[in-house]
Amino acid sequence: MVPEEKRNPSRKRKRRRRPAEGKEGTRRAAKPQTKPKKKRKKQPDDEPSTHKVIGMLMVAIALFGWACAAAAYAHAEEGWRANEAERFAEENSTEDLDETRFSRRRRMGGAMIKTALESLGDFIGNAFRQIPNVFSVIAFNFQHRLWLIILFACLEGGAVGLGYLMEKVGESFPDTPEY
Repeated sequence: MVPEEKRNPSRKRKRRRRPAEGKEGTRRAAKPQTKPKKKRKKQPDDEPSTHKVIGMLMVAIALFGWACAAAAYAHAEEGWRANEAERFAEENSTEDLDETRFSRRRRMGGAMIKTALESLGDFIGNAFRQIPNVFSVIAFNFQHRLWLIILFACLEGGAVGLGYLMEKVGESFPDTPEY
């Protein structure tokens, strides 16, 4: 026991009610000690909802699918970026006999990175350039590249399935976990 003057006044002990000693049959039924947990309401500042995340993922898949379909159309119908390997070899070949194997690797590695970034820029630019040809791109891909349409439809379905799974897992938490 702690002496009275040293006891923290903000922490008081709760006394339990004892049944009256003389009366044996007058016990009251005990109330449940725990209340059911209420779900915490989400604040507007919380992270985005599952629906928003899955929606953004589906938009990203659709945009990438459009870019791939536009590239397939432009390559087949317009000759876009044809003979790219020959052009790369032409630009980066030298007949320097003094060049060592390691310096040649370093030079070719830098050229490959530069070409990859240029190709990415062309890929994105072509997606925008093909917007006026939207019906031709769609018709071409349904006729000649049906596997591409099916692939991106499956990816979209996978995103919907992922959203469903995330919702079910999220419902199983009693409270929103904090990290």
